[in-house]
Amino acid sequence: MARRTGDIAKSIELMLLRPRATAADCVALCDVAVLHHVAAVCVPPTHVEAAAQRLRGTDVKLVALISHPFGGDRPEIKARACVRAVRDGAQEVEIATDLAQFAGGDPNHVRDELRLCAQAAREADTEVLIRGVIDTGVFDDRTLRLLARAVAAAEVDMLVTSSGLSPEPNDLLDVELMREEVGAGMGVKAVRGVRSLEEVSALLMAGASRVGTASVDLLGAPD
Repeated sequence: MARRTGDIAKSIELMLLRPRATAADCVALCDVAVLHHVAAVCVPPTHVEAAAQRLRGTDVKLVALISHPFGGDRPEIKARACVRAVRDGAQEVEIATDLAQFAGGDPNHVRDELRLCAQAAREADTEVLIRGVIDTGVFDDRTLRLLARAVAAAEVDMLVTSSGLSPEPNDLLDVELMREEVGAGMGVKAVRGVRSLEEVSALLMAGASRVGTASVDLLGAPD
């Protein structure tokens, strides 16, 4: 059965990824999100307060992007950033994991830093949802399975396939692989440079529960 445009929109998250994006750009993105009733807006910590004010009373969630895109901050710094974002109005936090530590021989780093961030954020707000970001476009399948298991072991709510500013694969296999590894109990967000709702639908069929994109043009006119 074909998905209605409105149904697909509720699976889309609009991401503010431009390095020089201003507060005005953030509010404009929120306006588009509210108009189309998408699932969420994802913004850097500096824009959380402005986004929270614009999205208050709407059906669009607010996600703070922590340590994007490289995840190179120390875990305790990420944890503090999560707490501040929650206090500023974020309902979810999306944490870029330190893949350099993982690649350098510390297989437990991703799990441990996500656990620390989740504990801190949940102490600030028991309802906050936690996501862990990996980069599926730069690792082989064996390594991706290990990363997915590390994210799952941290007991977070969602695995995210990319920061949106890193290489991405050209097919749906990484989404299928992530869904296979984490099972049905955890969300999977596919981050892509999608250009059409058909591409979004294909990612959802592959196992994604959300699709993140910086493109607003694919939404067209609201239903």
